[in-house]
Amino acid sequence: MNRKGFAPKKALALAAAGLIPLAAAANLAVPATAADFGQPLPEPPPAYDMVDFSSGWYVRGDIAYARETFPEITPDFGLIPSVRNTYSTGAGMGYKINDWLRTDLILDYRSPVQSAGIGAVRGCEIVLPDVVTGLPTPSSQVCAGHFNTQIHRWDLLANAYIDLGTWQGVTPYVGAGAGVSWARIWQSVNWSLINGLPCQASCGFPGFGGTFFFSDWDRSQSVMQYRFAWALMAGFAVALTDHVQLDAGYRYLNLGTVSSVSAVTGAAASRTVTANEVRAGLRYTID
Repeated sequence: MNRKGFAPKKALALAAAGLIPLAAAANLAVPATAADFGQPLPEPPPAYDMVDFSSGWYVRGDIAYARETFPEITPDFGLIPSVRNTYSTGAGMGYKINDWLRTDLILDYRSPVQSAGIGAVRGCEIVLPDVVTGLPTPSSQVCAGHFNTQIHRWDLLANAYIDLGTWQGVTPYVGAGAGVSWARIWQSVNWSLINGLPCQASCGFPGFGGTFFFSDWDRSQSVMQYRFAWALMAGFAVALTDHVQLDAGYRYLNLGTVSSVSAVTGAAASRTVTANEVRAGLRYTID
């Protein structure tokens, strides 16, 4: 027999024999639709989108130097000078919505305002024993009011910013904010004679029939006040690392009115408080 002519026929027979089990396996893999009629295939499990809660969030801390402006205040009111240098420290959290818009919420503690001094002078009549007769004798004296005021202040503002693009890692921005400011006001005035003796121990007013009565002019009060506040700001951020930015800028603040009562006359008075701030701080992106 010719061996060369036999080899191809033998190879074809072996290949056909090998395909038979593969075809049988393929037939078994096809679902039997007739037997499974009315029983649909199970649906694949739902796919859940993963939400990254940290993306875009940031925390910040700031310090600020401010020139706070107050209308002229009389000594009777005894609050604060017309213009005062103050500082504040703040902390907050924000969210970067996109490349152009972000928001944050900042709580600031402002440096306490203190004022003390001698206010108005009032004439009073005191009654002293006569050096000869020993009888009570009226005498005209002058009393001065020593006032002392302390104000502790906070403000909480929600802010929105527009980032104006980034050049060489520097991002300028403008923004505005609104919120609430509150202050704890403690105020007192104590009257004394020129010689330092307390007025309320010996002062009186001439009454009807030439008599005198006891008078106490000292006053004190402690109140908490809440006011609407708003701000306008502009500045720039410098990227220090992938997560840290240096934020510096200017902010104009209107902190509402500070209201009090004259410790001398009892008349109510209100003063609007504004501040021009230079701020600097760090923002850390949490992602």
